[in-house]
Amino acid sequence: MKSPIDSRARFVETTAALLQRQGYHATGLSQVIKESGAPKGSLYFHFPGGKEELAQAALEYSSEQMHAELHRIVAEAAGPGAAIIGVTEALADQLEASGFLDGCPVATVALESASQLPALQAVCSASYARWQQLIEDTLREAEMAAPQAAAMANLVLCAVEGALLLSRVHHDTTPIRAVGQQLAGLLPGS
Repeated sequence: MKSPIDSRARFVETTAALLQRQGYHATGLSQVIKESGAPKGSLYFHFPGGKEELAQAALEYSSEQMHAELHRIVAEAAGPGAAIIGVTEALADQLEASGFLDGCPVATVALESASQLPALQAVCSASYARWQQLIEDTLREAEMAAPQAAAMANLVLCAVEGALLLSRVHHDTTPIRAVGQQLAGLLPGS
């Protein structure tokens, strides 16, 4: 018999995948229950706040998974230039492997629901801020001055997010791969 913790984790992981792929409004609790295989009765036990609370937990989970992957790639890279190429190549590969269905794990919800649901907006904002801080910290470790590192981190995050969106829309990874190469030329360690 599966433990209640397993049910919670299955709800969160399933919801995270669905939110990334189809957004908040298109993700229904019945679909989450069916695809997770977790018992229906445990949904409101784990998430008494319903769909919004579940979505918040799922976005936090997705954000943490993405942060861990970004941190791993950055740690293995020879410098910021190599890191951005590694990140954009990994994002392109993931996008292709999903049939262009899985872009950024928080972007779909951020674009469609963040202005209407403050709890989800807060998670999306915190996710992007954390990823931008990782970029900034990486640049500062490469001895880029603080103001320049902050501005460059903003540029990098905006360019990567935009390129990932275009790649998803066009069903072509050229935009994300090209942005990686272009940004690498602007960064130390390329």
